[in-house]
Amino acid sequence: MINFLGLCKQYSDRYAFKILDGDHSIYISYSDFYNDMGTCAAVLEKKIGNMQEKRVGLYLDTSYEYLVLLGALLFSRTVVVPLNKRESIENICYEIEKADITDLIVEDENASEFSHLEVKIAKKSDIFSDKSGYVELNDFSDSERNRTSLMIFTSGTTGKPKGVMLTAGNIFEYQKTMFDSNSPFDSCDGLKVYTNFPFYHIGGIIGWITNIENGCTTYLSVNPANILMDLENEQIDSAVVTPAALKLWKKTIKRGHIERLGHAKLVVTAGAPVDLDTVEVFLQNGISFGQFYGMSETCGNISFNFDCKNHLRSVGRADAMVDVMIIDDEICVRSPGVMQGYYKDEEETKNSLIDGVLHTGDLGYVDDDGYIYITGRKKNLIILSGGENVSPEELEQLVYACSFVKECKVFDKNDRICIEIFCDEANREDIKEYISELNKKLPIYKRIYGIDFRNQEFEKTSSGKIKR
Repeated sequence: MINFLGLCKQYSDRYAFKILDGDHSIYISYSDFYNDMGTCAAVLEKKIGNMQEKRVGLYLDTSYEYLVLLGALLFSRTVVVPLNKRESIENICYEIEKADITDLIVEDENASEFSHLEVKIAKKSDIFSDKSGYVELNDFSDSERNRTSLMIFTSGTTGKPKGVMLTAGNIFEYQKTMFDSNSPFDSCDGLKVYTNFPFYHIGGIIGWITNIENGCTTYLSVNPANILMDLENEQIDSAVVTPAALKLWKKTIKRGHIERLGHAKLVVTAGAPVDLDTVEVFLQNGISFGQFYGMSETCGNISFNFDCKNHLRSVGRADAMVDVMIIDDEICVRSPGVMQGYYKDEEETKNSLIDGVLHTGDLGYVDDDGYIYITGRKKNLIILSGGENVSPEELEQLVYACSFVKECKVFDKNDRICIEIFCDEANREDIKEYISELNKKLPIYKRIYGIDFRNQEFEKTSSGKIKR
């Protein structure tokens, strides 16, 4: 097991974080971070009681304090349930009850929204205003590898979210890949890494842990809307950002303001597909690009691609500790990161986890060089009356090749393929013409017969995927 707390002590004199807030930006050392977790654990013990018997939900904005709480709770042997602040209150209440959460830590302004639930509520400000007491936290031992430590709710494109149970072993048994030899760095040690990934997302949590394991300095914005202003005067090495942030950075580069990206040599993302044009904009402007493929059910990494120049459409090669296999066209995974199962959902667990192998639900293939390609989602397959299977994602990628298309979603209606498109009204006729030409190249059963236009973006999951 990786000694996370031991590494905090080892790197005690280094900076663990830089909190970007204009003239009020501050550095926080590994030593201070370690001590802050111990102080926080003491306060939580007073407010919550025996934390080993608790399930604690976090409904908080991304911040340094979030990570202090996350560390204090994890190493107090609490089951931590990060909750998505972008979700509806209705769905959050469902998750709180589904997960049997006993205690909920919230931003002050959100406390009243959950007062009707049978859950003990604590305000973040009350926890961090108390500096009394200290608890010496300990790393997980090998005998604790099967202990449930984290529950992440999936942001599925269909159906109700499911609670993914992750163990201490899933999280800490092996060190996830940060970068490989195709990245612009000889070593990961001590890099300056900016991130805006939310910490309710498995990518944000694993990114935090991986940065600590490599003695890196994590850069965080107090106000995420100020990302460009925050980075303009910084000298970071890499940035791990959401696909939504990539769109902003792409516009910034095209407007001739690449200096506002903090002089990053590498930009990395995960969580949702990235259009190829965005990747090419970064590569053409001397910024390396990387992408991780993973899911909550695998505790993050399945594969990574830092050679996008030569394998632009691939999600990369499998992580060293991950065994990827293709079963009936589905990407399946065996690794130390594979979940215990879905909380209180034996049926879904049996369907997804078979003999220790996770069936991801993603359709795809592996080429002769070991690069993984995703072609669609098994559950999204459209099955026509003639028995033909149509992957919506496959058609959507072809339509996205038209630069006028901002967002699209393929569906079937009366046994025919249709598409809904978000674009500028002025470009609608051009898009119709593009699809007409595309249809000539497609088999009859894959041809798009209906086109609906919409005036606003599609509703999305917390990881940026369009809801089906």
